[in-house]
Amino acid sequence: MHVYISGAGPVGLAAAIALAGRGYRVTMADRAAGITNEARAVGVNRNSLVLLSPSGAAAEIMARATLVRTARVMEDDRRLTELTIPGQKRRLPTLVALAQGETERVLLDIVQRHGIEVLWNFETTGLAETADGVTATLTHRTTGETREIRADYGFGADGSHSAVRRLLGIAMSERMVDGTWSVADAHCETPWRNEACAVLSRVGAVGFFITIGGGRYRLISNRPDVLTLASRHMTVKDVLQEGTFTVGLRVAEVMGKGRVAIGGDAAHTHSPVGGRGMNLGIADAFAFAEAVEDRDLAAYRAARLGDAQKTVALTDRAYRMLSTTNPMGLIARNAALKTAGFVTGLIG
Repeated sequence: MHVYISGAGPVGLAAAIALAGRGYRVTMADRAAGITNEARAVGVNRNSLVLLSPSGAAAEIMARATLVRTARVMEDDRRLTELTIPGQKRRLPTLVALAQGETERVLLDIVQRHGIEVLWNFETTGLAETADGVTATLTHRTTGETREIRADYGFGADGSHSAVRRLLGIAMSERMVDGTWSVADAHCETPWRNEACAVLSRVGAVGFFITIGGGRYRLISNRPDVLTLASRHMTVKDVLQEGTFTVGLRVAEVMGKGRVAIGGDAAHTHSPVGGRGMNLGIADAFAFAEAVEDRDLAAYRAARLGDAQKTVALTDRAYRMLSTTNPMGLIARNAALKTAGFVTGLIG
């Protein structure tokens, strides 16, 4: 059994690990020159650790990651509550924080131990289904060299601008969240011992700060300048990266066609609230490998589409609650944030 994977981010790498662990041959390609050096997704939840545990990836991630034991919640400059994250003393904890680039390094190392090499700088430019498989055409982004990969199944894990999704002609529903968001990675000093902090307001502003080790923090806000917000609560010493982005709530109409499936951001995107994106994609990856083993991608498409729709709806409701300006909504929000159940339900 031979499977072609387009995309070598955490979702594609997780799929390669899951498939190789079942003894399947894997060919991977990615339009990038290598794994990311950015923080990007920083939360790895327990479900992902459970899935990655048999390969040894979970142990290596936890050896590098920061255990998120407590989170401080602020309303403007007032401390609202301090939450203890349940389940952090288990062998596989509820949540650890690690820069995405480091997670990818762990996964890539295990992929390479299986003898799988990534074809970097190769973009999927063609995709055709045959009676018993798929043929992918790859084009090198610099030299123009083309290659054909014949496989039994294909998996598109190539991000929100997925070439595989486009080649399959799969549309996505979309609703944009109002406003411009901002993100930064910086070395910071904090006056508290918590590994994470949420800063909310009575006028709809939301900010999240989470440690990713070595005094480095991932800062994100639904306002254009997260550094201004962060500087009110911590000392920002050294900004490594910063930028702005918009948030779209998107779900593919189907999670693939025929012998090709899609997963991760290629199939769904949602609010950063809860840090569910990468983890949902890793769940897609392992579900895809199971579907290949069962020779039943239809079951994958149905189950994963349902999970994607539920997650997008959940994170949207959570974001609306956190950013509410309604007086009664503020009372309900502040009460909910004092319960551990809200946090565990959100991070999955």
